[in-house]
Amino acid sequence: MNGSQQSEGSDSIEDVRDRLGSTRRGILKALRAVGGEGDTSTVRQTTGAEIPEGSVRYHFRWLADENLIREVDREEVSHGGRDVIVWSLTESGEQLLEAIDEERGREDRPQTIEGLNDRIDELENDLEAIKSEFNRMADLVEDHHERLEG
Repeated sequence: MNGSQQSEGSDSIEDVRDRLGSTRRGILKALRAVGGEGDTSTVRQTTGAEIPEGSVRYHFRWLADENLIREVDREEVSHGGRDVIVWSLTESGEQLLEAIDEERGREDRPQTIEGLNDRIDELENDLEAIKSEFNRMADLVEDHHERLEG
């Protein structure tokens, strides 16, 4: 299997990407954001977009049929509800997301919630260092100003 083919005889990553649509792309990104594996409800909440209840199974099955995600577990729900399905990104799903990120110039951005939190911490530390340096420079300017007046 080469990098642009999912499996022998299947569509290329590019062909699947063209048919993906924003809802399914959001599902893939949300699944990646929660560490590559999560149940349907968690993924739906993480997308930030409303996916109508009636179309959730359709979208997840489409992604599974395209070998972008796979079912890894079913958790029984009490009170006669449907089982909660746990999904995982496949290698093809990860490759597709990488191709989308590269196309949009986002390949160097963190892709998980943990990675984003780490990046936020790093940026907050950088901001504090910039503020500190700014205040130091402002004090120097004020000292020079006072010397010039005095």
